[in-house]
Amino acid sequence: MSGKVSITFSFTFNREPLVFGNKDYTIASGNTVRIANIQYFISDPVFVEQSGGYRQKRRGFQKESNRIHYVDSDLPATLKWEIDEPLQAGIYDYVEFVYGLDSAYNHTGLFLNAPESLMFWPESMGGGYHHLKLNGWYAQNAGDTAFYPFGFHAGTDTNAVHLRDTLRLFLTDGLTKSLNLNMEVANWFEKPNVWDFGKFGGSVMQNMEAQRIIKENVHDVFSIQ
Repeated sequence: MSGKVSITFSFTFNREPLVFGNKDYTIASGNTVRIANIQYFISDPVFVEQSGGYRQKRRGFQKESNRIHYVDSDLPATLKWEIDEPLQAGIYDYVEFVYGLDSAYNHTGLFLNAPESLMFWPESMGGGYHHLKLNGWYAQNAGDTAFYPFGFHAGTDTNAVHLRDTLRLFLTDGLTKSLNLNMEVANWFEKPNVWDFGKFGGSVMQNMEAQRIIKENVHDVFSIQ
């Protein structure tokens, strides 16, 4: 007996649907941001069945198309992932996934066509692909009229993060279960590290401290239901 899973993707800011473009948001540092678009990779979803005690059954997928997905806020077709491999019917307690691409995938040449190929990380900085591009504009303080472009970009192999979220999923034979993976954008900027554009400016690809902070702050950015 088996069923299937599909995943939709959404974005919020302080638990309200994110408005892209010219809406002003205040982050924890007091900076104002406007979010233009967001692109990222999600990979290796694994569904975990806790079958009593510490014994677990872990079920993932074999096809690369069911192991890597590109999400782009500008491309509605990418906001739904139809996983076409069956998953054994049952009750699943957790879902695990990788934000970004781990070292098994993150090598130059994996993607030959746009839009995924446009996520390339420069060869001079190690090659491979971005895990995340979050683009927009920032102002230093609320009420400022001068906005500056920013690219809150993450890459390098060390920036892929394995995440787990509690999930009570009842997967029924012959049916497809729809899930939603949400990105809470405000959380990128506030914990455990408060992000200050006054310190980091608009470009952080070559800033190792900034890359470390992005990796640490991802811990509660995603939730699935």
